[in-house]
Amino acid sequence: MRTIIFLTISFLCMLVLIPAKSQNNIPGNFFQMVDVSAYQGKPFTLECWLFADRGDRNSGSSLIAISMGNGKQLNNLVGKLDMESFKPGEWNKLVLSGKIDKRAEKLAVGALYSGKAGFFYDDIKLTINDKGIQTEIPLINADFENKDISSWKFVNTPKTVNIATTNQKAHSGSLSLLINAADTETSGFGNNNSTGHYADINGIKIYYETYGKGEPLLLLHGALESIQSFDQQIGDLSEHFKIIAVDTRGHGKSTEDGTLLTYVLYADDMYKLLDALKLDNVNVLGWSDGGNTGLILAMKHPDKIKKLAVMGANLYNDKSSVYDWVNDTIRNQIKEMEQAGAKSNNFELRVKKSLLTQPDINPQALKMIKCPALIMAGENDVIKEAHTRLISDNIPGSRLLIFKGASHDMPREDPKRFNRAVIDFFSN
Repeated sequence: MRTIIFLTISFLCMLVLIPAKSQNNIPGNFFQMVDVSAYQGKPFTLECWLFADRGDRNSGSSLIAISMGNGKQLNNLVGKLDMESFKPGEWNKLVLSGKIDKRAEKLAVGALYSGKAGFFYDDIKLTINDKGIQTEIPLINADFENKDISSWKFVNTPKTVNIATTNQKAHSGSLSLLINAADTETSGFGNNNSTGHYADINGIKIYYETYGKGEPLLLLHGALESIQSFDQQIGDLSEHFKIIAVDTRGHGKSTEDGTLLTYVLYADDMYKLLDALKLDNVNVLGWSDGGNTGLILAMKHPDKIKKLAVMGANLYNDKSSVYDWVNDTIRNQIKEMEQAGAKSNNFELRVKKSLLTQPDINPQALKMIKCPALIMAGENDVIKEAHTRLISDNIPGSRLLIFKGASHDMPREDPKRFNRAVIDFFSN
């Protein structure tokens, strides 16, 4: 279970890995752990054959390789997650190359998938280059000729996705692994014409949806995500509160105007949205970067906020708050985007760059927050626990909740437990 938790951390960091056009597709994934203690620091190549059937324009799949050591994730490598270079109607070869971390004991290898498609995987191969000698590391059932696929761990699998070996297609042998997501249904949150509205805020259009009745509860999502990131929360929470779920500027269906992206700006957008909706004394739930926005909103406008709950927030980005592999991943992706020709005004690129320098909150400034606050994080969060405790310690009377055995992705991993904690906090 602990291994799965750490892998989920990586995939939560799809907030910096998923292209903006695919914000509403939360990737599923599968992987297998391999002992690489004898190959620390060595180059590797991971290969797989993929046939994608009936994929929509936002469908994609890529290989992943994540170094693990001393029970912690050290770094991750993720290939490109789209179908633009795939040849339709035939098997395509995926290749991911890199180096195993020098501290790694295990390497998690597998694939991500996203969107509506039937994904057929076959002949996964891991090769180590040790001083010019190519050594293939055995993977269990990597050709999927055995119908028992328990050697592979599957994470973030939507309920409507079916996973099994199949004889419909095979690159070699008679069987392949089919992840059938072609008929996956979404909740409709984030694209609900009957309850969706736009508000003119700070020269842009902010999209929001409302659900339920009761005290207003503003939901703030993370970077490069959207309203749909709360698809496991909105139903439960709307039974107790009037939900105002928002796409922040440039995200989801909201527009943006090229202004420098900061959490202070996001918070000002939300303050003016609440004004436009004539709402005072609002409850706020922010997850990840939405939590950062929530903290600033409560600091600058204490009259607006009745109660504040944040999950996986941070005050600043340095070695004391965020694990090194997170920033290494962001920097590598920025480099890859720029090398691929992304312009400086590219929204996704601007968001990723802002993640390296934002937010910039002095812990002492948190004493400006006057409302009751619930500060949450996973035991295995991408935000270091000491930093989460620092946030809680500097908000007068706040409550700290560290979810045991959970990651930064707790609202998706265990929505019932997360939702109950949030409902109890806002209701009592």
